[in-house]
Amino acid sequence: MYGIGIIGLGTMGRRLIDSIKANPDFSIIAGYDPAPAAIDIPRARSVQDLIADPAIDCVYIATPPASHEEIVRAVAGAGKTVFCEKPLAASPASARGCLDAVRQAGVPSAVNFPFATAPAALRMQELVEEGVLGQELSAHLTLRFRTWPRGWQHGAVTWLAGPEQGGFTREVVSHFVFLAHRLFGEATLAERSIERGATGSETSMRARLQFPGCTFTIDAAVEGEAEEFDRFEVKGSKSSAVMTEWYRLTHESGDIAPARADSNQVTELARLLSGQPSRLATFEEAARVVDVIEGILKP
Repeated sequence: MYGIGIIGLGTMGRRLIDSIKANPDFSIIAGYDPAPAAIDIPRARSVQDLIADPAIDCVYIATPPASHEEIVRAVAGAGKTVFCEKPLAASPASARGCLDAVRQAGVPSAVNFPFATAPAALRMQELVEEGVLGQELSAHLTLRFRTWPRGWQHGAVTWLAGPEQGGFTREVVSHFVFLAHRLFGEATLAERSIERGATGSETSMRARLQFPGCTFTIDAAVEGEAEEFDRFEVKGSKSSAVMTEWYRLTHESGDIAPARADSNQVTELARLLSGQPSRLATFEEAARVVDVIEGILKP
Protein backbone atom coordinates (compact mmCIF):
# COMPACT_ATOMS: atom_id res chain seq x y z
CA MET A 1 0.00 0.00 0.00
CA TYR A 2 1.25 3.48 -0.92
CA GLY A 3 0.87 6.48 1.34
CA ILE A 4 -0.42 9.55 -0.48
CA GLY A 5 -0.59 13.17 0.57
CA ILE A 6 -2.85 15.76 -1.06
CA ILE A 7 -1.95 19.43 -1.31
CA GLY A 8 -5.03 21.46 -2.21
CA LEU A 9 -8.45 20.37 -0.95
CA GLY A 10 -10.59 22.38 -3.35
CA THR A 11 -12.77 20.97 -6.11
CA MET A 12 -10.16 18.73 -7.75
CA GLY A 13 -8.56 17.56 -4.52
CA ARG A 14 -11.94 16.57 -3.10
CA ARG A 15 -13.03 14.96 -6.36
CA LEU A 16 -10.17 12.47 -6.38
CA ILE A 17 -10.32 11.61 -2.68
CA ASP A 18 -13.22 9.16 -3.04
CA SER A 19 -11.41 7.26 -5.82
CA ILE A 20 -8.20 7.17 -3.78
CA LYS A 21 -10.09 5.87 -0.73
CA ALA A 22 -11.72 3.17 -2.86
CA ASN A 23 -8.40 1.91 -4.23
CA PRO A 24 -6.74 -0.70 -1.97
CA ASP A 25 -3.28 0.29 -3.20
CA PHE A 26 -3.48 3.67 -1.42
CA SER A 27 -3.82 5.09 2.04
CA ILE A 28 -4.42 8.84 2.44
CA ILE A 29 -1.89 9.91 5.05
CA ALA A 30 -2.66 13.63 5.12
CA GLY A 31 -4.03 16.58 3.23
CA TYR A 32 -3.19 20.26 3.39
CA ASP A 33 -5.05 23.41 2.42
CA PRO A 34 -4.74 26.83 4.04
CA ALA A 35 -8.53 27.20 3.88
CA PRO A 36 -10.97 25.19 6.03
CA ALA A 37 -12.35 22.12 4.31
CA ALA A 38 -14.93 19.68 5.65
CA ILE A 39 -13.12 16.53 4.53
CA ASP A 40 -12.65 13.39 6.58
CA ILE A 41 -8.90 12.94 6.19
CA PRO A 42 -5.99 13.81 8.51
CA ARG A 43 -4.72 17.37 8.05
CA ALA A 44 -1.05 18.37 7.87
CA ARG A 45 0.01 21.65 9.48
CA SER A 46 1.87 22.84 6.38
CA VAL A 47 3.01 21.88 2.91
CA GLN A 48 6.48 21.27 4.31
CA ASP A 49 5.20 18.95 7.03
CA LEU A 50 3.18 16.95 4.53
CA ILE A 51 6.09 16.52 2.13
CA ALA A 52 8.44 15.57 4.97
CA ASP A 53 6.12 12.84 6.33
CA PRO A 54 8.02 9.54 5.86
CA ALA A 55 4.74 7.64 5.45
CA ILE A 56 3.96 9.55 2.24
CA ASP A 57 5.25 7.99 -0.99
CA CYS A 58 3.34 10.19 -3.44
CA VAL A 59 2.00 13.74 -3.37
CA TYR A 60 -1.03 14.82 -5.39
CA ILE A 61 -0.78 18.56 -6.13
CA ALA A 62 -4.26 20.05 -6.61
CA THR A 63 -3.44 23.73 -6.18
CA PRO A 64 -3.73 26.61 -8.70
CA PRO A 65 -1.20 26.31 -11.55
CA ALA A 66 0.97 29.27 -10.57
CA SER A 67 1.96 27.38 -7.41
CA HIS A 68 2.85 24.11 -9.13
CA GLU A 69 6.52 24.66 -9.88
CA GLU A 70 7.50 25.46 -6.30
CA ILE A 71 5.61 22.47 -4.92
CA VAL A 72 6.83 20.11 -7.65
CA ARG A 73 10.41 21.08 -6.87
CA ALA A 74 9.88 20.42 -3.16
CA VAL A 75 8.17 17.05 -3.68
CA ALA A 76 10.70 15.88 -6.26
CA GLY A 77 13.55 17.09 -4.05
CA ALA A 78 12.19 14.89 -1.27
CA GLY A 79 12.38 11.89 -3.61
CA LYS A 80 8.64 11.33 -3.78
CA THR A 81 6.34 10.57 -6.70
CA VAL A 82 4.65 13.67 -8.12
CA PHE A 83 1.05 13.61 -9.37
CA CYS A 84 0.14 17.11 -10.49
CA GLU A 85 -3.14 18.70 -11.57
CA LYS A 86 -3.39 20.22 -15.04
CA PRO A 87 -2.34 22.56 -16.43
CA LEU A 88 1.19 21.73 -15.38
CA ALA A 89 1.99 25.44 -15.12
CA ALA A 90 0.77 28.85 -16.25
CA SER A 91 3.83 29.58 -18.40
CA PRO A 92 6.16 27.55 -20.63
CA ALA A 93 9.16 28.53 -18.49
CA SER A 94 7.48 27.27 -15.33
CA ALA A 95 6.39 24.05 -17.06
CA ARG A 96 10.01 23.45 -18.08
CA GLY A 97 11.02 24.11 -14.48
CA CYS A 98 8.62 21.39 -13.33
CA LEU A 99 9.94 19.01 -15.98
CA ASP A 100 13.56 19.73 -15.08
CA ALA A 101 12.81 19.12 -11.38
CA VAL A 102 11.39 15.62 -11.85
CA ARG A 103 14.06 14.70 -14.38
CA GLN A 104 16.91 15.79 -12.11
CA ALA A 105 15.39 14.03 -9.10
CA GLY A 106 14.63 10.90 -11.12
CA VAL A 107 11.23 10.48 -9.46
CA PRO A 108 8.09 9.03 -11.06
CA SER A 109 5.75 11.78 -12.18
CA ALA A 110 2.46 12.30 -14.00
CA VAL A 111 -0.18 14.94 -14.68
CA ASN A 112 -3.92 14.46 -14.14
CA PHE A 113 -5.36 14.64 -17.64
CA PRO A 114 -8.35 12.23 -17.38
CA PHE A 115 -8.49 11.71 -21.15
CA ALA A 116 -5.40 9.56 -20.64
CA THR A 117 -7.64 6.78 -19.28
CA ALA A 118 -11.25 7.72 -20.08
CA PRO A 119 -12.95 4.93 -22.10
CA ALA A 120 -14.31 7.38 -24.71
CA ALA A 121 -10.88 8.91 -25.29
CA LEU A 122 -9.20 5.50 -25.50
CA ARG A 123 -11.77 4.36 -28.05
CA MET A 124 -11.24 7.55 -30.06
CA GLN A 125 -7.52 6.76 -30.09
CA GLU A 126 -8.22 3.23 -31.35
CA LEU A 127 -10.42 4.56 -34.14
CA VAL A 128 -7.68 6.94 -35.28
CA GLU A 129 -4.73 4.57 -34.91
CA GLU A 130 -6.46 1.59 -36.55
CA GLY A 131 -7.57 3.68 -39.53
CA VAL A 132 -11.28 3.11 -38.87
CA LEU A 133 -12.04 6.77 -39.60
CA GLY A 134 -9.93 6.68 -42.75
CA GLN A 135 -7.44 9.22 -44.00
CA GLU A 136 -7.53 13.01 -44.49
CA LEU A 137 -8.37 13.59 -40.84
CA SER A 138 -9.72 16.83 -39.44
CA ALA A 139 -10.81 17.64 -35.91
CA HIS A 140 -13.01 20.37 -34.48
CA LEU A 141 -13.73 21.39 -30.89
CA THR A 142 -16.71 23.56 -29.94
CA LEU A 143 -17.01 24.87 -26.38
CA ARG A 144 -19.63 27.17 -24.88
CA PHE A 145 -20.03 28.41 -21.32
CA ARG A 146 -22.95 30.42 -19.97
CA THR A 147 -20.55 32.11 -17.55
CA TRP A 148 -16.87 31.88 -16.74
CA PRO A 149 -16.00 30.64 -14.22
CA ARG A 150 -18.81 28.13 -14.49
CA GLY A 151 -21.66 28.39 -12.00
CA TRP A 152 -20.38 25.65 -9.73
CA GLN A 153 -16.97 27.38 -9.59
CA HIS A 154 -18.13 30.89 -8.64
CA GLY A 155 -16.93 32.11 -5.27
CA ALA A 156 -14.66 29.14 -4.68
CA VAL A 157 -11.80 29.63 -7.11
CA THR A 158 -11.53 33.30 -8.03
CA TRP A 159 -8.15 32.71 -9.70
CA LEU A 160 -10.04 31.00 -12.53
CA ALA A 161 -11.49 34.36 -13.55
CA GLY A 162 -8.15 36.12 -14.05
CA PRO A 163 -5.71 36.10 -16.97
CA GLU A 164 -2.61 35.14 -14.98
CA GLN A 165 -3.52 31.46 -14.44
CA GLY A 166 -7.23 31.17 -15.22
CA GLY A 167 -9.55 31.26 -18.20
CA PHE A 168 -11.28 28.45 -20.07
CA THR A 169 -8.38 27.92 -22.49
CA ARG A 170 -6.08 26.71 -19.70
CA GLU A 171 -8.80 25.04 -17.69
CA VAL A 172 -10.78 23.25 -20.43
CA VAL A 173 -9.15 23.54 -23.85
CA SER A 174 -5.93 22.08 -22.44
CA HIS A 175 -7.70 18.73 -21.94
CA PHE A 176 -8.54 18.50 -25.63
CA VAL A 177 -5.09 19.70 -26.74
CA PHE A 178 -3.63 16.86 -24.66
CA LEU A 179 -6.00 14.40 -26.31
CA ALA A 180 -5.19 15.76 -29.77
CA HIS A 181 -1.47 15.25 -29.09
CA ARG A 182 -2.17 11.62 -28.21
CA LEU A 183 -4.28 11.19 -31.34
CA PHE A 184 -2.27 13.06 -33.95
CA GLY A 185 1.29 13.79 -32.77
CA GLU A 186 2.84 17.18 -32.04
CA ALA A 187 1.05 20.44 -32.81
CA THR A 188 2.06 23.65 -34.50
CA LEU A 189 -0.07 26.72 -33.76
CA ALA A 190 -1.16 28.12 -37.13
CA GLU A 191 -3.80 30.73 -36.23
CA ARG A 192 -5.42 32.22 -33.15
CA SER A 193 -7.76 35.02 -32.17
CA ILE A 194 -8.73 36.11 -28.66
CA GLU A 195 -11.32 38.45 -27.19
CA ARG A 196 -11.05 39.34 -23.51
CA GLY A 197 -13.58 40.55 -20.96
CA ALA A 198 -13.47 42.85 -17.97
CA THR A 199 -11.48 40.42 -15.82
CA GLY A 200 -8.81 40.06 -18.50
CA SER A 201 -9.50 36.40 -19.21
CA GLU A 202 -10.79 35.33 -22.60
CA THR A 203 -14.47 35.51 -23.56
CA SER A 204 -13.91 34.16 -27.08
CA MET A 205 -11.07 32.10 -28.53
CA ARG A 206 -10.54 30.59 -31.94
CA ALA A 207 -7.46 28.71 -33.02
CA ARG A 208 -6.14 26.34 -35.66
CA LEU A 209 -3.53 23.74 -34.76
CA GLN A 210 -1.68 21.78 -37.41
CA PHE A 211 -0.74 18.19 -36.61
CA PRO A 212 0.92 15.65 -38.89
CA GLY A 213 -1.97 14.50 -41.04
CA CYS A 214 -4.68 16.48 -39.23
CA THR A 215 -5.92 20.06 -38.87
CA PHE A 216 -7.56 20.82 -35.51
CA THR A 217 -9.80 23.89 -35.19
CA ILE A 218 -11.11 25.27 -31.90
CA ASP A 219 -14.12 27.53 -31.38
CA ALA A 220 -14.74 28.46 -27.73
CA ALA A 221 -16.72 31.28 -26.15
CA VAL A 222 -18.64 32.48 -23.13
CA GLU A 223 -22.11 32.77 -24.62
CA GLY A 224 -25.47 31.03 -24.75
CA GLU A 225 -27.80 29.65 -22.09
CA ALA A 226 -26.28 26.20 -21.54
CA GLU A 227 -24.13 25.95 -18.41
CA GLU A 228 -21.54 24.12 -20.51
CA PHE A 229 -21.46 22.59 -23.99
CA ASP A 230 -18.57 20.57 -25.40
CA ARG A 231 -18.27 18.73 -28.71
CA PHE A 232 -15.07 17.21 -30.12
CA GLU A 233 -15.36 15.63 -33.56
CA VAL A 234 -12.76 13.79 -35.62
CA LYS A 235 -13.65 13.26 -39.29
CA GLY A 236 -11.93 11.06 -41.83
CA SER A 237 -12.52 9.78 -45.34
CA LYS A 238 -14.52 6.79 -44.02
CA SER A 239 -16.43 8.02 -40.97
CA SER A 240 -16.46 10.41 -38.03
CA ALA A 241 -16.49 10.04 -34.26
CA VAL A 242 -17.80 12.56 -31.76
CA MET A 243 -17.13 13.08 -28.06
CA THR A 244 -19.69 15.11 -26.08
CA GLU A 245 -20.47 15.65 -22.39
CA TRP A 246 -16.71 15.10 -21.94
CA TYR A 247 -16.96 11.32 -21.79
CA ARG A 248 -19.64 10.25 -24.29
CA LEU A 249 -18.44 8.85 -27.62
CA THR A 250 -20.67 8.35 -30.66
CA HIS A 251 -19.53 6.27 -33.65
CA GLU A 252 -21.21 3.89 -36.08
CA SER A 253 -19.24 0.97 -34.59
CA GLY A 254 -20.85 1.54 -31.18
CA ASP A 255 -21.29 4.26 -28.61
CA ILE A 256 -19.71 4.73 -25.19
CA ALA A 257 -21.81 6.25 -22.41
CA PRO A 258 -20.30 9.02 -20.28
CA ALA A 259 -18.08 7.75 -17.46
CA ARG A 260 -15.65 9.76 -15.38
CA ALA A 261 -12.05 8.53 -15.34
CA ASP A 262 -11.05 9.34 -11.74
CA SER A 263 -10.82 5.72 -10.60
CA ASN A 264 -8.90 4.80 -13.76
CA GLN A 265 -6.44 7.60 -13.07
CA VAL A 266 -5.84 6.34 -9.54
CA THR A 267 -5.36 2.77 -10.80
CA GLU A 268 -2.75 4.01 -13.28
CA LEU A 269 -1.07 6.03 -10.53
CA ALA A 270 -0.57 2.80 -8.57
CA ARG A 271 1.01 1.25 -11.66
CA LEU A 272 3.35 4.24 -11.94
CA LEU A 273 4.42 3.86 -8.31
CA SER A 274 5.05 0.14 -8.78
CA GLY A 275 7.32 0.78 -11.77
CA GLN A 276 4.90 -0.61 -14.35
CA PRO A 277 4.00 1.16 -17.61
CA SER A 278 1.27 3.72 -17.05
CA ARG A 279 -1.21 5.48 -19.34
CA LEU A 280 -1.03 8.69 -17.29
CA ALA A 281 0.05 11.92 -18.95
CA THR A 282 3.78 12.51 -18.60
CA PHE A 283 5.35 15.79 -17.59
CA GLU A 284 6.80 15.96 -21.11
CA GLU A 285 3.33 15.73 -22.64
CA ALA A 286 1.92 18.26 -20.19
CA ALA A 287 4.73 20.72 -20.90
CA ARG A 288 3.97 20.50 -24.64
CA VAL A 289 0.34 21.29 -23.88
CA VAL A 290 1.42 24.36 -21.90
CA ASP A 291 3.50 25.53 -24.88
CA VAL A 292 0.45 25.36 -27.15
CA ILE A 293 -2.00 26.88 -24.67
CA GLU A 294 0.25 29.78 -23.73
CA GLY A 295 0.99 30.34 -27.43
CA ILE A 296 -2.73 30.76 -27.99
CA LEU A 297 -3.08 33.12 -25.02
CA LYS A 298 -0.01 35.28 -25.43
CA PRO A 299 -0.75 39.05 -25.77
